[in-house]
Amino acid sequence: MNAFLLPCGCGADNFVTGAQAGGQIRCGACGRDLPIPKFRDLGKLRPAAQLDRPSGSAGRWSAMHTLLLVGGLLAAASGLGSLTITPPPAEVFDSPTLRDSVMGSPTEVVYEAWKIRLDPTGIDRPLSEMESKAKSRSDFYTNLRNGLRAAAVLGLTGAVLGSLGIITRGGKERP
Repeated sequence: MNAFLLPCGCGADNFVTGAQAGGQIRCGACGRDLPIPKFRDLGKLRPAAQLDRPSGSAGRWSAMHTLLLVGGLLAAASGLGSLTITPPPAEVFDSPTLRDSVMGSPTEVVYEAWKIRLDPTGIDRPLSEMESKAKSRSDFYTNLRNGLRAAAVLGLTGAVLGSLGIITRGGKERP
């Protein structure tokens, strides 16, 4: 937006923009109310090189701001995504296959398995097709959830680094 210098009787120049045309401004030096020319007459004033901004970079977007935004969005999206994924159970019992395996095992092995609640059964048998597919599906969703959690941590790290960069450098870009 174009800015212009509105002179005051005290000798101070005040920044005005087209959005202020036709209104009033108070002189920053002496406090006097000054009428701002209408929009068509603003061109008669001396143009200002740039708006007077406070030190720092108010209104400027830096790489640190981008890092903060992208990191925050990545952390939020990945974190929420990882919370919605629940892997299906990996163990699906195919009754006929399990029955055949138990019937083919020695009685002592079956008795020991029942004694320790069938956890490590010790019955050596290949997985059925249904059990193999269930295990693959469970592994896929577990890896997906863990990958989303890793992306959330990466995004959070980027957001924290962006915040620290904004705080320590005041958001200024290096020349």
